[in-house]
Amino acid sequence: MPVYLISRIADPVFALAMGVSAAFARIQRDQREKFPERASEFTYGNIAQTSGQRLQRWWNGDFQSVE
Repeated sequence: MPVYLISRIADPVFALAMGVSAAFARIQRDQREKFPERASEFTYGNIAQTSGQRLQRWWNGDFQSVE
């Protein structure tokens, strides 16, 4: 019988939330180090919006493959 930290459903949701928040924090830190003069522009909302736009472009097939 498997042992769950929280529950069978909440454990994957918790893991996904932790992964997404870690990715946002790393992207924000990397961008602030790369462009210190624009540090105030890199908020979680801005990162989420940009990520959503890129995901939408990928879903629509707008990215070209490199061959």
